Amino acid sequence: MSQPVRNRLPSMTETMAASQRQLAALATLLQLEKSFRNADTAEALAYTLVNDSRGLIEFRQAALWQIDGAQVVAVSGLAVVDANAPYISWLKQLFKQLSADTSGAIRPLTAEDLKGDCADDWPQWLPAHAVWLPVSAYGATPQAGLLLARESAWTGGELYLLEHVADTFGHAWAALSPKPSFWKQDWLTKKRLMISLAMLFCLLWIPVRQTALAPASVIPAHPTIIRAAIDGVVDRFYVQPNDQVTKDQPLLSLEEETIKNKLTVTRKALAVAEAEYRKTAQQAMFDMDSKAQVNILKSRTEQQEAEVRSMEDWLARIDIKAPHAGIAVFSDVNDWIGKPVTVGERILMVADPADVELEVQLPVADAINLEPDSKVQFFLNVDPTTPVSAVLYFSAYQAEVTPDEALAYRLKARFKQADVLPRIGLKGTAKVFGSRVPFVYYVLRRPLAALRQWMGM
Repeated sequence: MSQPVRNRLPSMTETMAASQRQLAALATLLQLEKSFRNADTAEALAYTLVNDSRGLIEFRQAALWQIDGAQVVAVSGLAVVDANAPYISWLKQLFKQLSADTSGAIRPLTAEDLKGDCADDWPQWLPAHAVWLPVSAYGATPQAGLLLARESAWTGGELYLLEHVADTFGHAWAALSPKPSFWKQDWLTKKRLMISLAMLFCLLWIPVRQTALAPASVIPAHPTIIRAAIDGVVDRFYVQPNDQVTKDQPLLSLEEETIKNKLTVTRKALAVAEAEYRKTAQQAMFDMDSKAQVNILKSRTEQQEAEVRSMEDWLARIDIKAPHAGIAVFSDVNDWIGKPVTVGERILMVADPADVELEVQLPVADAINLEPDSKVQFFLNVDPTTPVSAVLYFSAYQAEVTPDEALAYRLKARFKQADVLPRIGLKGTAKVFGSRVPFVYYVLRRPLAALRQWMGM
C-alpha cells in the first residue's frame, strides 16, 4: 500500500537563500538609485539606466526615448547612438506609436500590439516580449519612455519594480534635462503665455484717471484784510487767534503816546498862530505893513488847523475794529506786540467760518493736466479716514515758491458739502484727479520725466 504524499515545507536553507536574494535585489536597487543621483549629465544618466538596470531585472535590449525631443538618447550596449542606423530608425517609428498614449501607464508589449511596419519588423529587431515605461516627474506629462525587451514574459513583481525604477529615474531626468526653449514648449503653455501677453498689452491701454497728492490747507474764501491805517507800533491785541468777533469789536490798538505828543505840539502851534493872526489883524487897521501880513498869518493858522485835524484823525485810527462778524485769523499775538507797521501793512483777517475753501500746493514734479471742476479729495491730518470732497475752480498759471522752499502750483477748490466744512487753518493732503490717460502712461510718467531730466532733454 503506497504512502500518501505530504506537502514539503521549505527548509531553513531555502528560506535563508530567498532572504539573501531579496537583500541582494534591494542592494542592487539602492546602488542603481545612487548612480542616478550621482550622474552629472543627462547622457550619463540615460547610459546608466539602459545598461546598469540589467543587474536588477534581466533583459536583453533596452532603449530610452526622449518624447519632447523626438529622439533616441540611449541604447543598451552602445556608447554612441547613430541616428541613421536601421535599428535606430525602426525604434523611432516604434516610439512614435508608443508615445501617442499619454496615459503614463506601464504596459507589456508584443508584436501584436503594434501596427504596420513596426509589427512586421518586430522579430528582426526585438525579442518576443517587451515593456514600455513612461518616465515623468511630479505627475506631469511623460518626458521620456524606456523600452525593455527579452524572450520571456514579464511578471507582476518585475513590472512593479520597474515602475519604481522609472519613478526614481524621472526625478533625476527632470533635474538634469535642459529646459526646452519657448518654441519647443508645450503648445498649451505657449498659448497661455501668449494670451497673458495679449491681456497685458490690452491692459496697458485701458484709460485711467491721473491723480496727484499735494499738501493742502483750509483758508477763508472771501476774508476781510485788516491793514494798518497809519504808521505806528502795535501796542496790544484784544483778541486771540481764531476768536469769534462781532461787528465794531476792537481788535488791536497801536501805540498812542507819539501821536498824542504830536497832537499837543500841533495844538500849541495852532494857538500861537491864532494869537499872531488876531494881533496882526488889529494892527492892520492902523498899520499898512501889518495889513500885508494878515493873509499870510491866516494861511498859517489854517495850516495848523489842518495838522490838528490830521493828528486827531490819526488818534482815532489807533484802535482797529472788526468790520463785520467772523473769526480773527492771524498767527500769534506775541509776533505783533511791539512790531512797527506802516500804512497798508497786513496784520490779520476777519473771515466767515462758513465761507471757506481749499488751497492746494501742487509740486511741479507732480503736475498733471487739470481741468475746471476736477474732483479733489481732502484728507485731514486730524481725521485722515474721512475725506472731504471738493471741486477745483482755480489753477495758477505759474509756479511759485512755497514757505517750504518748494516750487509748486497754487490750486483752489470749493467744498461740495456746505453742512460739513472743516475749520479754517486745518491742514492735510489733497488728492487731485486729472484727465484720463492710458495705463502705460500712468505707470511710466514719473520714470520718463526723471529720464528726461537726467538726459537734459
